[in-house]
Amino acid sequence: MGLLAIPGLGFGNGKRKKSWTRAVFSNLQRKGLEKRFQLQKYITKPDRRQLAASLGLTDAQVKVWFQNRRMKWRHQESKQRREQNRSGNATNCQLTAGADMLDCDVTSVNDHVTPQRVCEEYSSAVADSTVDRDY
Repeated sequence: MGLLAIPGLGFGNGKRKKSWTRAVFSNLQRKGLEKRFQLQKYITKPDRRQLAASLGLTDAQVKVWFQNRRMKWRHQESKQRREQNRSGNATNCQLTAGADMLDCDVTSVNDHVTPQRVCEEYSSAVADSTVDRDY
């Protein structure tokens, strides 16, 4: 029993989807692409065509390379921000003498300051303070 040629299923009609192979860039091509990426994260169509011609690549290869490189760049940026947030970016808060006010250096605070964190800093500052309170 043989295979039946059913229209639209791709058997026997000789038409087959083109499978893509992964492009392997030379060191010169990679350096040229990286150099342009450092100058310009988003490349215009005329610039893309010129770059592709100068590096011996197709317009589509340069376009896809830039898309992939931007994603890599964004992931690196977010990872770097997460690591900075986990490292020693603590708040610099001090109890102002004679008052129950906090003097915080907000410039050293990252954007993940929570009310709980401020309260913890305040509590530790109050516990460490030697200010006399007459009230």
